[in-house]
Amino acid sequence: MKRVLIILLAGVFFLAGCSIVREDTKQQENIEIPEMVMQQVDLEPRIIVTPALYFLDASKSELAAETRSIAVKQNERAEKKIIEAVIAGPTTENYQPVAEGFAYEGIEILPDVINVYLSTEEEKTDDEIILMELALTSTLSDFSGVSYVNIFVNGVKNGCEGEPIGVLQKPSGTLREEQTKIQQRASVDNPVMDVVLYFLDGTERFLIPETRSFQFETSQPEEMISSVVQGLMRGPENTYQHMPVIDRTIAELLGTEIVSLEDGRTVVRLNFNKAPVAITQQFSNGEELAALAITKTIVGFLPGIDGVEIYVNGNAQADPVIYTQDMCSEFLGNNILLYFPNSTYTLFIGVERMIAQEKAGAPKEMLAELMRGPTEADDKDVSPSFLSGISMEDVNDVYLAKDIAVVDFKASIIEKLAGVSRRDESMMIYSIVNTLTNINNIKRVQFLIDGERVESLGGNLNVIDPLLKNPGVIKDE
Repeated sequence: MKRVLIILLAGVFFLAGCSIVREDTKQQENIEIPEMVMQQVDLEPRIIVTPALYFLDASKSELAAETRSIAVKQNERAEKKIIEAVIAGPTTENYQPVAEGFAYEGIEILPDVINVYLSTEEEKTDDEIILMELALTSTLSDFSGVSYVNIFVNGVKNGCEGEPIGVLQKPSGTLREEQTKIQQRASVDNPVMDVVLYFLDGTERFLIPETRSFQFETSQPEEMISSVVQGLMRGPENTYQHMPVIDRTIAELLGTEIVSLEDGRTVVRLNFNKAPVAITQQFSNGEELAALAITKTIVGFLPGIDGVEIYVNGNAQADPVIYTQDMCSEFLGNNILLYFPNSTYTLFIGVERMIAQEKAGAPKEMLAELMRGPTEADDKDVSPSFLSGISMEDVNDVYLAKDIAVVDFKASIIEKLAGVSRRDESMMIYSIVNTLTNINNIKRVQFLIDGERVESLGGNLNVIDPLLKNPGVIKDE
């Protein structure tokens, strides 16, 4: 009898301490299993970021970082709040403002490049704008990890004394050294600078940037534009992630002209022998796509340019269009990282997928892409994470609570996971966990059903507490 009791008690302790929820057997029906002790977890929707904001130091001679906690709304970009905080200025007398008189207008977060749009009603000197640009570039580079930041004021790129200065990187020297480098770049006859070119991504569905260093033979604006357009027509250097956006066998650039229009806008007029066109099956209007890639490239490079016109053999097109930056936004993409099981369901493989830039980083969009499953464009030996029939219709919400991503399923998920194997449930759950913990500052994932914490979704894996990323089951690439 003692031996039987010892065996039964050992079984109770094993079940209470194990993370796997097992189905009761006939021998276990009369055993009272202790209630699970849940961690105290704050799941109130809340996002807090702690960026280093760059301002002038007290001497006004160097940029210095002020670390600050900033609350961000759900589905709001943290970078927006960070830019607004820099514009609002420092909170202590140890720092001095760098962006007074500016207002936030918008942002585009792209692979390794952030485009920032500001406005101002004040007359700003080049020095004031350059100071603001260096401070914002330092702030955003530190927070988002991008290498390049391109800033537009009142819709156009700023320069130095009207000359282009290229896209900026985080300063590596003193403030005075960086300001001097920018001034020298704008004054030499053969300037060298980084320029952002826009090509198709590998799926040919989005425009994405490639930053390239140009050594110009002249500082004459039309010649510089011609060099940049020729570089765009030659195609990308990174052919793994980028595809050509202009078929160079069709179009040849004949001339470049900067034109002031009657409405006050300044445009670049490009003359080709034939209209440039993107050869892709993803878009029906390849001419428009090519023109938008050219526009995004030129307006992001040359100061004071509002748009681009395409001429053919000296003549305007049948339906003349001034292509502007606003027309490009819907075509811009950015990568997200998803984790799918491999074909044997033993490891996870990371897959980078391109989606619309305004959706990248949103937890609900990431889960939706995970549920879409592998695509031909993924080009990896991966398998679906979810059983057939599970969709976003089974999800109430996905939101962030400080360092936790919360996935709130509907009760329908229980029925759809009925009888699922431990392997399949584990792969589904950790596919979600490993994916959502790629979001900045997110360390854990909590699963709910109709807003309540539960022990399990499918009867195999304990999810009552938030789960950490499991790097041990991720295949090294």
